[in-house]
Amino acid sequence: MSILIVDDTAMQRQTLAALLTAHGYRDVLVAASATEAFGQLGVASSERHAPTIDLILMDIRMPGMDGIAACRRIKAVPQLHDIPIIMITSSDDTGDLQLAFDAGAMDYLIKPPNTVELLARVRSALKLKQEMDARKARERELLDLAQLLHEERERSDLLLLNILPEPIADRLKHHPGVIAEHYEHVTVMFADILNFTLLAALISPGEVVALLNEVFSAFDQLAERHGLEKIKTIGDAYMAASGLPTPRGDHATAAAAMALDMQAALAALNDGRAMPLQIRIGLHSGPVVAGVIGTKKFIYDLWGDTVNIASRMESHSAADAIQITRATYELIRDEFTCQPQGRITVKGKGEMEVWYLIAAEARHPMNVAPGVVRSAERGNGTQSTLVFAPAGFRSLPEMLLAHGPAR
Repeated sequence: MSILIVDDTAMQRQTLAALLTAHGYRDVLVAASATEAFGQLGVASSERHAPTIDLILMDIRMPGMDGIAACRRIKAVPQLHDIPIIMITSSDDTGDLQLAFDAGAMDYLIKPPNTVELLARVRSALKLKQEMDARKARERELLDLAQLLHEERERSDLLLLNILPEPIADRLKHHPGVIAEHYEHVTVMFADILNFTLLAALISPGEVVALLNEVFSAFDQLAERHGLEKIKTIGDAYMAASGLPTPRGDHATAAAAMALDMQAALAALNDGRAMPLQIRIGLHSGPVVAGVIGTKKFIYDLWGDTVNIASRMESHSAADAIQITRATYELIRDEFTCQPQGRITVKGKGEMEVWYLIAAEARHPMNVAPGVVRSAERGNGTQSTLVFAPAGFRSLPEMLLAHGPAR
């Protein structure tokens, strides 16, 4: 450990330095004035590259700046504040000693110092410095650990928010256990990419994942923009809901607007693509139960008749069409153009009235031309198919030749 002796008397500096060196203290520095001491301590430098000093022996009476003023200035520097300072004086004037202690000195010695007393005070001061250094090192370790824990918690929270809605994630963090809620007014959306299995067989696995990521990332941005909650993706299908976990009165309007934007987003992604993608979308509004299931891999999911019907609306829809039920139609009819499609037979529900969502304004023309019947179960158990050929195709056969049959 290093010791700095500050004394304007050369003999006194040399005597103290020789005594300390003789007793094993090899790193002993000397300064003839407070100014010289400041230079060795780096007080006047913004970049403190000066040698580390562990103890200062400071003469009280010095020309220019005395030891008390020098002590006060050293203690005012945060990086130097913990260096113990022992004042050395030729008198036992209690007034000077009190000023020295007030300035931050930890001890004092009377000139000429007794060797035993000097060594005892030096050992005590250096031991205190070691303890302070060790404490500061532990504090730094604790601060580093706290920062690391904070960063890990943030990463964990971000990961949780990628899986669960924020209100649900907060509840799960503070109250672990089963989370289940009933929502009376929700619009559920299902979207499916048509003929993706056939397309996937023609491209590499990496291209399959990249394509799905491109499409679903665009849908994720739309969900965030319109305030829908993405529930999950299953293969080439996308599921979202409006009106949960935070209820909203315009849940159906938001879902309808997102569905139309999904069509536009896919059209933009198809620009220049040799094999353009098509989607069909289904919407239904009603009550659902939502909650978190699982103990290791959490998933926020929905259950209920509303979910099943929304899925049926998608699977019974036509290519590039958005099919909605009467429940959804009644909620958006004043804000969107919808085309009635009559009644279809839905498994488990019987016949249901359905509409195609066309546009957000009544003057917008319909973007699909009716073709033949799409897939739907009839009352006698037989299946028929009604496909709406998208704009750009004159007939159903032309569409099928270009893209293959709808699944």
